[in-house]
Amino acid sequence: MPLKGVETDFAVDSSGFATAHFLRWFDAKYGKEMKERQWVKVHLMCGVRTNIVTSVEIGKPHANDYPYYKPLVDQTARNGFQMKEVSADKAYLGVTNFAATLKHGAIPYIPFKVNSVPDGSGALWARIYHFYQFKRDEFLAHYHKRSNVETTFSMI
Repeated sequence: MPLKGVETDFAVDSSGFATAHFLRWFDAKYGKEMKERQWVKVHLMCGVRTNIVTSVEIGKPHANDYPYYKPLVDQTARNGFQMKEVSADKAYLGVTNFAATLKHGAIPYIPFKVNSVPDGSGALWARIYHFYQFKRDEFLAHYHKRSNVETTFSMI
């Protein structure tokens, strides 16, 4: 909370964290006992200047990233942070995540997939899509702040 006056740009991502427990099973295909370390998937939002973690969600190991975006953004806003930008990778691309970001007064910097098209998902989608297509360098300058979340995971 002391850094809420410092951070205005944020990044979202997820990473796996191993536990001390192992999962064991008999694999009929290979005819032997198998084991693997159990793990959880941690979804977090952090400030890109100080790497402060502003919200966290713990999910199942193979959980889809997309539905975790909105709760992370909402919790960061509830914690008193004034967001101007939120950067995330393509796994978070979608109209509801764009709307969740704009609801809190921030601009989402989430790159579009190769098969994305400018129409069919509303005016908001089209505006961000055209910004991504026609001002790519400017868009990517903001988007690349996302690399700070990788640093945050490394620090953890």
